[in-house]
Amino acid sequence: MNPASSEKICVIIAGGDVTGRIEIPEGALVLCADCGYAHARRQGITPDVLIGDFDSFTDALPEGIEILRLPVEKDVTDTFRCVQYGEEHGFTRFHIYGALGGERIDHSIASLQMLRYLYERGDGAILYHGNTVLSMQYGNGVTFRYPRFEGDFSVFSLSDKTTGVTIRGTKYETDRITLTSSFPLGVSNCITADCAEITAESGLLLIVQVRK
Repeated sequence: MNPASSEKICVIIAGGDVTGRIEIPEGALVLCADCGYAHARRQGITPDVLIGDFDSFTDALPEGIEILRLPVEKDVTDTFRCVQYGEEHGFTRFHIYGALGGERIDHSIASLQMLRYLYERGDGAILYHGNTVLSMQYGNGVTFRYPRFEGDFSVFSLSDKTTGVTIRGTKYETDRITLTSSFPLGVSNCITADCAEITAESGLLLIVQVRK
């Protein structure tokens, strides 16, 4: 991806699937959404704040950690409320674990919408799902670079259409094509150069890196 910003990062640990190590950058704000605390506890991570209605985390809540208890009936998911909490405290970069998988596919769909919400507000965000990394890229003519890795590299249009999509440094390259949200043309590519370069003129792309 583009060079990392010096801005501090908000790490959110949700209750979906977490199969790899949760990385906590120095100075990060760490939030757990409901039973995301179980993932944090297993990895020896002490969050700054626990947020949720705690309908899925049924153990005794820890002492010495700030708790923001939410009503069960609400307009946003516990994970989305973590995002709002981070924004309220001035964070604009988010690393989110456990937002996909689990028994609730509706929560996974909500997490993808949450990712789009963050990008539309100008915030940087990444969803981590085991060896899979999901991010987004706007079609504003700016070239984004993605370092080479072993595995699948897929590009999808989240807009009805994303125009002027140019992809370089991959097995399948493109030159100013149009991707649509109704045909998965960009699935299962791979990076062959030192990095892939992607530019789009309009629309919104979902970038999925499945690392082996």
